[in-house]
Amino acid sequence: MFVPVMSDFEAQLRAASLRVTRPRLAVLAALRDHPHVGTDAVIELVRADHPTVSHQAVYDVLRVLTDAGLVRRIQPAGATARYESRIADNHHHVVCRSCGAIADVDCAVGHAPCLTASGDHGFTVDEAEVVYWGTCPDCATERTPQRSASSEGST
Repeated sequence: MFVPVMSDFEAQLRAASLRVTRPRLAVLAALRDHPHVGTDAVIELVRADHPTVSHQAVYDVLRVLTDAGLVRRIQPAGATARYESRIADNHHHVVCRSCGAIADVDCAVGHAPCLTASGDHGFTVDEAEVVYWGTCPDCATERTPQRSASSEGST
């Protein structure tokens, strides 16, 4: 007798005591395949396969999945909120100042919180969030020729 295997997403939803719905599965799949995307991108990705899913449904799903700990909401200073499904570890992010691209950065030291505060003021610290800022390789490549051209014209 064939017994269908429950997908990882279905198992995650059930483990969090959430109903398995088409929009929830679609959002989880979108975030697995496209980490660090904003709400508008999630809506586009979900609606590519499920055109009848409403904007409000995606907003609601993101909120529910974030509240349940299945999705992480990140919002570097000055940037729009982004979502990712990598939640099982305490990792950090590097953000491009030019284009806003975001990439994961593993903790430099050990396990969560992976950093020790100089003064914890009596708090029990269980997580550290670090955002590294810089220029991604694509933006750095675009800027290099411009710098050369502008420096040649100034001599």
